[in-house]
Amino acid sequence: INKITQEEKSGLQQAESIMAMLLGFAQKNRGMTRVLIGDALVNEDERLQQRINQMLDRIEATLKQSLRMAATQGEMGAATDVGAHANLLVCYVIGRWQQFAKSGFTRDPMAQWPAQSAILLNRNN
Repeated sequence: INKITQEEKSGLQQAESIMAMLLGFAQKNRGMTRVLIGDALVNEDERLQQRINQMLDRIEATLKQSLRMAATQGEMGAATDVGAHANLLVCYVIGRWQQFAKSGFTRDPMAQWPAQSAILLNRNN
């Protein structure tokens, strides 16, 4: 994520690249996907779940910063609630991870990503 935010100048492109990276990570790391959605945490130390929650909070904060940048660059409306938008994006990723794991890893987390990213990032205006 740090590499994306350092190399990409467009706030909207940062957000899209971060989302694609998170979905692609799940695609390649099935075991970690189960950990990230909590399936593999039964009887584990609750500090691990706290660390995952903290990681998701950081991802949301980074997305919020990217969306804020996109708004100042004119890529999104200035009145956009970037906090709500960033939360929606994180919820989308978690939902796709959940679908992937619960389907026995048959529902590709990247399926329909180009069309859905256009909707999620307001690119069809």
